[in-house]
Amino acid sequence: MSSLHRSAAATNWLARGRRWPWWALLAATVGAVLLVPALRAGDNAATSAPEHHHHDVVPAAVTATGIVATDLPDGWTMTSFGMIGPADREFLVKVRQAGLWEGPAGQLARDHAADKRVKEVGAQLATDHHGLDTQVRQVAAQLGVPLPNEASAEQQGWVRELDGKRGDEFDRTFANRLRAAHGKVFALVGTVRSGTRNELVRSFAQTAVNVVMKHMTLLESIGKVDFEDLPTPAAAATGSNTTPGEASYRETLWVVVALVLAGGGTAAFRALRALRARRTF
Repeated sequence: MSSLHRSAAATNWLARGRRWPWWALLAATVGAVLLVPALRAGDNAATSAPEHHHHDVVPAAVTATGIVATDLPDGWTMTSFGMIGPADREFLVKVRQAGLWEGPAGQLARDHAADKRVKEVGAQLATDHHGLDTQVRQVAAQLGVPLPNEASAEQQGWVRELDGKRGDEFDRTFANRLRAAHGKVFALVGTVRSGTRNELVRSFAQTAVNVVMKHMTLLESIGKVDFEDLPTPAAAATGSNTTPGEASYRETLWVVVALVLAGGGTAAFRALRALRARRTF
């Protein structure tokens, strides 16, 4: 091959070499369009997956007594029915305290209420809480959870308040005090029922959910509950209004726009350089 042909071939190779970044640019654009949504989906899956707290998976060894011994986070203990934590204990304590004041309040309705329906509801609440109290003491004994022997100071104050009222005033106070109290404890009972790690607590929480729901319905049937005075329900946090699909699309679009602008700038630069070269010759 002559030197002239070799020079022409080298020139053609260099020319092709200058054009190859356009193919790389095209490949990068296509890759970004395909890869970015996939990466974004992976991030969403990672962030949306439930956290595995260090107490979720616990290495255990069964002792001779049948109780599982292991290293647990503070506030957690292991029983033959499974792990028990602070919320489980609080649930048992709250159910016990509820019976210690709502039972007596229901009994007061027999003598203090003016409305026959209030008397009926009070009698039903007293009966149900007597049975629930028996169960919660049995469950707590099996799990080694200490229970109080009296209602809280606030609850005792409610009983004294009811004892000092008669007739319609008693009926209205009875309906609103007990309806508000049931609504408050229902949040804790529902949380424990949905997330407890303890088999015995889970079973008893199911019973408590049913009883609390029944009592709220009975109290509302009196027709004297002021619903406007109840706590306003809080909506669950939803975060950004942008859906994962929209976020992936927008990120991909910005990547493509950036690549197109970069390619356009490169093309303009090369065109300007070629124009100057031709003017030189």
